[in-house]
Amino acid sequence: MKAGNRIRVSTYIMGYESGFEDFTVEEFRYCLGIFKSDQHRTAGNFTPLCELYERGPESENDYIPNYGSYVTNLVQGWSDLPA
Repeated sequence: MKAGNRIRVSTYIMGYESGFEDFTVEEFRYCLGIFKSDQHRTAGNFTPLCELYERGPESENDYIPNYGSYVTNLVQGWSDLPA
C-alpha cells in the first residue's frame, strides 16, 4: 500500500452497512490513510488505515494482564481497487 492507491470502504448508518465509497490513500503526518470528505480534510480529521481494520470470522475477544482486552485476528476493512 502506498499513497495514491485507490480503496473501497463500506459505509455504515446506525450500525448497518449502507453502501461503499471509493477513496484515494494519502500520506498525512507520516501516516497512510484517507480523508472521508472535504470537510474532514479542512478540519484535519484524518482516518489512518489502522482504524479501518474490522472483526473477521475468526476474531475473538482476548485479555492480557496489565494491558487489557483486545480483539484478535482483525481483517482489512477495505478492498484494493485496480490502478
